[in-house]
Amino acid sequence: MSADKLAQDATASSKGTIYQLCVAVQKCYEMMSGQKVLIESMGDVTIPDIQQVEIKHYTSALTDNHPNFWNTLHNWMQDGFNPAPYTSLILYTTQQFGERATINEWNQATSDNRIKILEAINQSAEEREAERQKKAVKNKAKISDVLLHMRYVLDLSHRTKLLQVIERFIIEACSPTLPKLHKLIKEKHIKGILEGKQDDFLYALIGFITQPQAVKAQRWEITYDQFSRKVGDLNTLYCRETRVFPRKYFDTAQLPNAHQLDAHRDHSFVQKIRDIEHETVIPKAVRDYLDTVRTVNEEFKNYSVPPCRTKNYADELIEVFESRYRIASNKCADIITDSQNFFDTITSEEPREFEGFDKPPMAFRNGLLHTQMDDAAKKLYWRLKNE
Repeated sequence: MSADKLAQDATASSKGTIYQLCVAVQKCYEMMSGQKVLIESMGDVTIPDIQQVEIKHYTSALTDNHPNFWNTLHNWMQDGFNPAPYTSLILYTTQQFGERATINEWNQATSDNRIKILEAINQSAEEREAERQKKAVKNKAKISDVLLHMRYVLDLSHRTKLLQVIERFIIEACSPTLPKLHKLIKEKHIKGILEGKQDDFLYALIGFITQPQAVKAQRWEITYDQFSRKVGDLNTLYCRETRVFPRKYFDTAQLPNAHQLDAHRDHSFVQKIRDIEHETVIPKAVRDYLDTVRTVNEEFKNYSVPPCRTKNYADELIEVFESRYRIASNKCADIITDSQNFFDTITSEEPREFEGFDKPPMAFRNGLLHTQMDDAAKKLYWRLKNE
């Protein structure tokens, strides 16, 4: 049997559909509370009153006369489409700009300059068309759809709407191809899942947005609440088997702002650091404390981590700490200096593994230790004794 493609091979079309669905998943992740993503309702992918996205999965160059550019612009000029509520109208295409394309200057151009770009492209196209018609032997040659679109778009009777469209029109050329878009979504949004399960997670999301119940009353839509629930369900399903520690808060950790520092000024764990005159480490200690508390309260529930695991880890942490504290106190010569060195030694050690996961971030171990310092009943201190 020949391996050649059939004359009616639909591979390219299928890839385009899958690509559109992947972009829809990406836009679902970008939704804010109360928003929804529409698919094939007002365009390829739409966040009402925010974004309208036309999606093209092509390998050919995006030139000044490419149908993808003019068809998109022509569609937004139709009477049934009102651009006014939208912040941006996006042509999202995998195409690179052609070497001589003037539309590669589009995103940086003012509205007036965008009009000039369109008019110059049209003028060149009209000149070529005139030459082509002259060479037609008998009947006039059929005018291309692209040139007809140009004429419609630039008709002065449509100028008010054209200005509304072009001031919102953004060309996202060189957008990631299908494999790269898969990779981007997984790296940016599907964290804390075993690498071998990430594809399954993404395919489950694509399946979710294509389910029949998403299409209601001729309107294919995914709401913020629906998508959030589905992501939560998938996290619960796929995270149960993972050993990758949830690093959501630790990967993007930033030092606390003045308000957060002030809010924790009177916490015991902060005061115990002041007791050893080690103020320079307080911002990092507050950061680790906050990120650890958020991980335990928010992330662990997605991984079916029972509270006893955190307690057991904290108990082991305390046991090791108390043993190291006694040794350091026995060797203590200068309380402040030796206490600061003790703090730095303990907080820079490699953390032990957390049951069900691989090794947690050092910041988690330190943050959990600060939570234990905050518990007055445990009577833990950084200040050594030299008695």
